Amino acid sequence: MSVMPAESAQTRTQRYARRRSEILDVASDLINVQGTRSMTLTAVAKALGLDTSSVTYYFKRKDVLAAACLERTLLWLRDAALTSAAHPDARSRVKAFLNEQFELHRRQRDPTVARLALLSDMRALDAEARAPLDLLYADMFRVVRDFFDFDEGPGARSRSLISAAVLVQNIHWIPAWLDRYLDRDLDRAGARLFDVLDRGLGVGRSWPVHLAPLEEGDGGDAQTRFLHAATNLINRESYAGASVEKIAAELGVSTGSFYHHLDNKDDLVVACFDRTHALLDAAQARADASGRDEGERLAIMASSLVALQLAGESPLLRTNAYQALPLDLRGRMLKRTDQVARHIAGTIADGIADGSMRAVDPEIAGHAVMATIDAAGMLRRWAERRPLDSAVKLFAGVVQSGIF
Repeated sequence: MSVMPAESAQTRTQRYARRRSEILDVASDLINVQGTRSMTLTAVAKALGLDTSSVTYYFKRKDVLAAACLERTLLWLRDAALTSAAHPDARSRVKAFLNEQFELHRRQRDPTVARLALLSDMRALDAEARAPLDLLYADMFRVVRDFFDFDEGPGARSRSLISAAVLVQNIHWIPAWLDRYLDRDLDRAGARLFDVLDRGLGVGRSWPVHLAPLEEGDGGDAQTRFLHAATNLINRESYAGASVEKIAAELGVSTGSFYHHLDNKDDLVVACFDRTHALLDAAQARADASGRDEGERLAIMASSLVALQLAGESPLLRTNAYQALPLDLRGRMLKRTDQVARHIAGTIADGIADGSMRAVDPEIAGHAVMATIDAAGMLRRWAERRPLDSAVKLFAGVVQSGIF
C-alpha cells in the first residue's frame, strides 16, 4: 500500500503565512468599516468560513489581531517613507511618498486586493497593545521629518516638524476625498495635492494672522468643562477608549456628576462634534467680517483655528475620532466635515477669481487646508515652548507658502 508523503516544513510555513494573511485582510476590512472595537474574532471567522478557534490559533485575542492589522499598515507606511527618503532632495522625496500613497489606493480599488487597516482608530487599543505601534509611528515620522533638508539655524527644526506633520496628516486625510475620483484621474489628483503642498495658496503678499480666542477661556458651566475634557480624551484614546469613568476622572468628579449634567456618553460625543463644527463656523464668520478679500479671509480663518489647535483649552476633535463612531453617527459627522471642506473650497475658488490666491484645484486645496488645521493639534507641546504669535505665524504660513 502507498504511503502519502509527509507535509514539508516549508509547505506548512507557507500555509500558515497564507491563512494568517487572509485573517489580517478580513480583519482590516472590518476595522475600516466598523472600527477597531467592533471588529470581533467571531466576525472574522464567519467571513472566512471558519470557526472561531481556527482564528484564535493565529491570534489569541481580538486586540492582538487588531494590533497586527495596524502594524502591517505602519510597516508599509514606514517602508514607503524609507524608499522615498532615497531621493536626492526634499521635493522629490515628498513627491515619491505621495505617489506611493496614490498607487496604494489605486491597487486597493481592485476588490481582489487586500486593504490595509486605517490608522485613525489606533488610539482605541489599550496602552500595552499600542506601545509598539506608537514606536513604529514615531519611527516613520522621523523618516518623513528628515525629508526636509532645511538649512541648519534658528527655526529649521520647527519648520521640518511642521512640514512633516502637515504632510503626514494629508496622507491620512486622502481617503476622505479620493473616492470621488476615477482611476484615470488619480495621477492628476496626486499632482494637484503636491502642487498645493509645494507652493501653498498665496500670491506673494503678506496674509494677516488672528490669535483672538474663538470661545471663552477658563471657567464656563459644567457641561462646557465636560466638553473640553471629553474632547481631549477622545483625541488621545478615540471614541471607544473615552469611557464615562475616564471623562469624569479627567475632571476629578464622580460619574454621578456626569449623569447629572448629561444623559449618556453618545450625547456628549455628539456635543463635542457640535462644538468642533461651531468653532469652524465661528472662524469662518470672523473671516467673512474682517477679510478684505478671499485670501485674507482664508488666512484669518486658518490662523484662528491654528491658534485654537495650538493653545486653546481643548482643540478641535481630530479626524481619528470619526473611525470608531457608530456608523450612523459617523456618516452624519463626516457629512458636516465635508460641508466645511466645500465651504473652504468655495473661498479658494473665489480667491482665485479675485486674484488673492493662485490657481489651484479648489476642492483638493480645501481638503488640504482641513488636514493642515487638523495637523496643528499634534503640536501643542511644541507650541507651549514659544510665543503663540510666532508659533501660529510659522504654522499657518504653510497654507500661504507651502511645506518647503
